Amino acid sequence: MLEIRKGNPWIFWPSSICDTFPTNPADKLLNGKHSYKIDITLTLLDDTPTKRTLFSILPKYSGLDIDDGCMIFLLGKEHGTETFVLPSVILPNKKTNIILNYTYSKLVSLTIDGILIKEIPLEEPLGFDENPHIIFGAGNFPKNGFNLNYTDIDLHEFKLWIDGELESEHDFNKFIFDKSFDKTENCNFIHKL
Repeated sequence: MLEIRKGNPWIFWPSSICDTFPTNPADKLLNGKHSYKIDITLTLLDDTPTKRTLFSILPKYSGLDIDDGCMIFLLGKEHGTETFVLPSVILPNKKTNIILNYTYSKLVSLTIDGILIKEIPLEEPLGFDENPHIIFGAGNFPKNGFNLNYTDIDLHEFKLWIDGELESEHDFNKFIFDKSFDKTENCNFIHKL
């Protein structure tokens, strides 16, 4: 388990460690031009009514926030962000599984604990960017000073499939120099921000 506390988010951005290692960093394939499935198991520890970000995909902002009893599901499109306000099914102190599934240029779905929460047909692909990354426990980089929405979470598991292939898997039982070991051995690390 990875303990993420307010003000200390972690990030999935293996290409930021070294752009040539790993040889095919999975974060680069979250660029909007590939189908992907993100599977996260976490426990939200923060029960305050303020906005809290569980995870965000940057720089074309997509993510999942909790705010005063609602979930805010955001999708980064090429020309802005589409926002969906949904009843929250994520309860503090309860282990929760979240699956974000993107079928290139066709569909995005959000499933929580095996229940389809939202399905969104697409008329265009999600926003394209050459250097995407996922932040856990914040909506932005601390140095930017805005849209931080810090929260306390325990991250139990993270899996990422790109075009149907498992590219990264973390159970947070093994760390190498403050980097979570990628069980696929593809070196797609999650590390401290």
